[in-house]
Amino acid sequence: MTAALVVLVVLVVLGALLTTTRWWDVDHDRRGAPLVVRAQALVPLVGPAAAGALAVGLVTGAGLLAVLAGALLAVHVVLALPAWWAVAPDERRATAEGDEVVVLAVNTWYGRADAAATASLLRRVRPDVVALVEVSPAGLSRLEGAGLADELPHRVGRAADGGVGTVVLSRWPLAVPAVLGPLGRLPLEGTAAPGPGQDPSSDNPLVEVAVPGRAPLVVRAVHPYYPATDDVGAWRRQLGALDRWAREHVAARPGPLVVLGDLNATADHACLRRLLAPGGPLRLAAHEVGGGRRPTWPSPGRWPGLPGLHGLLAIDHVLVHGVHVVAAGTAPVAGTDHAAAWARLRLPAA
Repeated sequence: MTAALVVLVVLVVLGALLTTTRWWDVDHDRRGAPLVVRAQALVPLVGPAAAGALAVGLVTGAGLLAVLAGALLAVHVVLALPAWWAVAPDERRATAEGDEVVVLAVNTWYGRADAAATASLLRRVRPDVVALVEVSPAGLSRLEGAGLADELPHRVGRAADGGVGTVVLSRWPLAVPAVLGPLGRLPLEGTAAPGPGQDPSSDNPLVEVAVPGRAPLVVRAVHPYYPATDDVGAWRRQLGALDRWAREHVAARPGPLVVLGDLNATADHACLRRLLAPGGPLRLAAHEVGGGRRPTWPSPGRWPGLPGLHGLLAIDHVLVHGVHVVAAGTAPVAGTDHAAAWARLRLPAA
């Protein structure tokens, strides 16, 4: 075996070790927790690499490489099934008829999203409810100037500098059970102090949408803290709070619910998988319709000169309960480092 093949074998073994981190639910106070969280985010990239290594092994006749890469690829095929193979839960049969509601989440990257590009996206997708995260006052003003307020005149939330502004806009009237619920300002004891102008706790507006002829739709726009620091405690606690809130909400009110936004977590992170576990309160809209992974970060706005780094991680999501998911997808937005995530839903009759 040549040196190059030995290196490939070593890389396949390392890929297998990285894959095992998917099942590690490391306490955020333990040393190495940030490294584990970052490794979990990279798990989906191991599958294509294993496929390439398998091809090299088969072409060169390197049996050990082919066996190891083939086994690793098989594991990743199984892990990828939920994203590709749509499963129809009971809610889909119960709500198979009726008008459709489109929801859309956009991380505006501190208000940098291009207003004209965003307006064009709204004309294509025609959302009825939009969640804007990291929206600044100036950014929201530009979006409204491009026609956002005309299409979606009802609004709850606040625009704010520093990446903490979150706004929900709707075609229909909004009721406000609580603008800032238990996710709005979580205690951050034991976490690293935020830098100047940064607040690790974004607003998470909770609204009820009065959809004509349909059951009221509860919508929560969320933006948990990102885990790319030496202390992932705030991120873990906020996703845990979302899990607890969703379970309590669904138990008390089992009607249609949508949670959407930049969750800063992939389906390979233990915190998000707990929320999406069988019997849990929420389902991933993208998995309801299949079609594969839908990465949202980094979008071309992040590193425009490095096209190969676009769309590595799926961290912007639409999570649902009590609705039929007709379609789901992502769409690039010029000026921001995230692609938008959207879903077309059918709600039960009122």
